[in-house]
Amino acid sequence: MNRASRRRRIVAFLAGVASAAVGVAFVSDMRRARARLAGRSRVVTTTRGPVELGECGTGPPVLVVHGMSGGFDMGLSIGTDILGDKFRIIAPSRFGYLRSPLPSGATHATQADTLAALLDSLDVPSAVVIGVSAGAQSATQLALRHPQRVNALILITPALFMPPEPGANQAGPPAFVLDRVLGSDFLMWAMVRFARGLVLRIAGVPAALHDQITPEFRHKVVDWFLPASARHVGLAHDMRTTIPVAPDLPIEQLTAPALLVSAADDPYKTAEIIRYSGTRLPTARVVVCDSGGHVLLGQDDRVRREVRQFLDVVL
Repeated sequence: MNRASRRRRIVAFLAGVASAAVGVAFVSDMRRARARLAGRSRVVTTTRGPVELGECGTGPPVLVVHGMSGGFDMGLSIGTDILGDKFRIIAPSRFGYLRSPLPSGATHATQADTLAALLDSLDVPSAVVIGVSAGAQSATQLALRHPQRVNALILITPALFMPPEPGANQAGPPAFVLDRVLGSDFLMWAMVRFARGLVLRIAGVPAALHDQITPEFRHKVVDWFLPASARHVGLAHDMRTTIPVAPDLPIEQLTAPALLVSAADDPYKTAEIIRYSGTRLPTARVVVCDSGGHVLLGQDDRVRREVRQFLDVVL
């Protein structure tokens, strides 16, 4: 056997070993992702269809409406991080996420009506509502369409309307990205496993803050992406209906007390959004942290303090 043939065989052998190792890691991580979700939620039958729901804690009810690429697990995580166990955290999976189906003709308004129907099914007359990122659209619609159900509205880095700059590109991601890439467990796993810097940028963590990320936080963000095949219907719907320009809402008509929170360095410009929203809703409390990006990294204590002080006043 000549040297060139030997080299090709060695390369092929190493490639085979690497492929096998990748395959084992993929299967292991996907099992872990599914095990992390198993047994933590139930599907509730409402008058507007089935809704997946996770709950924890006791006390006054708080409905947490999760953001993009989430599910009930994101809602539980954010709700407990902010409020601890002294509130009843009600965390549904929005349309198309995990075990909540995407109905035909779904809109943010119909999602809000479904959230109201969920509260009916749980015998919850009214609740504090927290809307996070893309979840702010349906949370705000709930407060507008069913004001008697919302005791207070808290919007965190919300995807609300902001007038687009003249000439701004308003085209969304290509269809093949929405329908193929986002729905592929392997492609999304490979991205979170081997391109975590990219995942953090997508999550809205500024590069200047990457050295502040703990392993626990990194794992939490990665967990919210997987399994991709169980989240991509909702994610694609969000990206078609909210990105790049969120629909305008008549927020001037809101009657619930409102708290709007963001960070000045959020690459998704939600600080500008809540400042603009504050001019339309002068009774709202607007809080802009100096840093933290879209996930408010390093601002946990500030956010907890602002939310709890707000709730102490309005409840």
